[in-house]
Amino acid sequence: MMKLAIYGVSRAGKDYLIKNVIAYLQETTLLTAIHIEGSKTLNALAQDMFQKPFKSLEESRKKTLREKFTEIVNEKNSEYDLVLVDGHYSFIDGDSYKVVFTEQDKNVYDHFFYLDTPSEMIVEFSRKSTGEKRNLDITVEQIRNWKKYEKCELEKICNSHRKELVILDEDTKSTIQFISFWLDSYTSKFCNQSLALNFYTSYKELLEKSNQVILVDCDKTVSINDGTYDFCRYLGIKKDELKSIFRNDRYTSYQFFKVWNLYKKHNPMKVGESATQTLENIKLSQSIFDYLTNQKDSIVIGVTSGVFDIWNLVNEKHQIFDILLGNICKPEIEYLVTPLFKKEISNLLRDKGKHVVAIGDSLIDIPMLEAANQGYLVAHEKLNKAVEAYLAETECTNIESMFEVGLSYDLNKCCELEEV
Repeated sequence: MMKLAIYGVSRAGKDYLIKNVIAYLQETTLLTAIHIEGSKTLNALAQDMFQKPFKSLEESRKKTLREKFTEIVNEKNSEYDLVLVDGHYSFIDGDSYKVVFTEQDKNVYDHFFYLDTPSEMIVEFSRKSTGEKRNLDITVEQIRNWKKYEKCELEKICNSHRKELVILDEDTKSTIQFISFWLDSYTSKFCNQSLALNFYTSYKELLEKSNQVILVDCDKTVSINDGTYDFCRYLGIKKDELKSIFRNDRYTSYQFFKVWNLYKKHNPMKVGESATQTLENIKLSQSIFDYLTNQKDSIVIGVTSGVFDIWNLVNEKHQIFDILLGNICKPEIEYLVTPLFKKEISNLLRDKGKHVVAIGDSLIDIPMLEAANQGYLVAHEKLNKAVEAYLAETECTNIESMFEVGLSYDLNKCCELEEV
């Protein structure tokens, strides 16, 4: 039994996606699924209870109907294996947004997805829509800002509930495959709390030998360069294809699932050859290498969102890590090293009484760095613009620049509240 909400701005294509997901599940599985259409259901409830369209009701009555809507979701969840709902977090209102997301929405769904359709496509859909005419004059820039606002707010909500806001894209076929895989394998492949616990159990004997653990990213942290691009080139995967998957700094389970699908298509022998060729191009940071190899009393864990196969070879050659976690290229996913996976590993180690030092270079590493006792940012050759944007928007961070390593970020180390 699972309740899954797919959010997105108007005309993002949520209904279309959900209808195709249900059709796919009916063809390929024995799961029973139902789509509860948000706006249509609320309008039907409004006509039934108040004999008026939903949008013409005063806020108190709208609130009553939204609460009734969540009751329907729960009722249907007892009848079906999967309840899919197309949700709205907000509606655009001039230069601001009218939030319609409720406390009930926050608690009723098991998982939250966000359909991040390209803004240009949404504008086109809005102009050509044959249904209710809405946002006919909306611009691409307005759509971008609206989506950015919604994703930011929903991510805060999901983080407070230790859930992932999974960002989907316009690739319907891939999205359907992912949702089907998620439904089938959530607990064993995507639940970061469970995966972190499995990790700790597997390495408990080693981890209990030290009170300090160092979690370190690999590409562009331990190494100056990013070996993933070389690896993809050797496999015949274009750099633009990889960049397109992660465009707009989207680093959720769905994006890493798409990359895994790219890798697993290739012959394991070719994957091994590509990793070996990439090894020759890896340029280690002498400063980070010296720091890690001098930490004799610490357990050093490499946690890479890049390719495990590359860094396993690096470790065989240089003996940097006691443990290595990374994304594999095998036909079967074991886990995906997402930002939340890194964060959960950091959280769990702290819960187990470890002093956690975390080192990373990118937005993927930020949750891990913030969760650690000490979080250090690395910038070898240039500052990461997404990281700079994060720091500019963050009032308080515990992250520091790594000492004597490359360039330094402008870090605001004190909360304004602490200064008062």
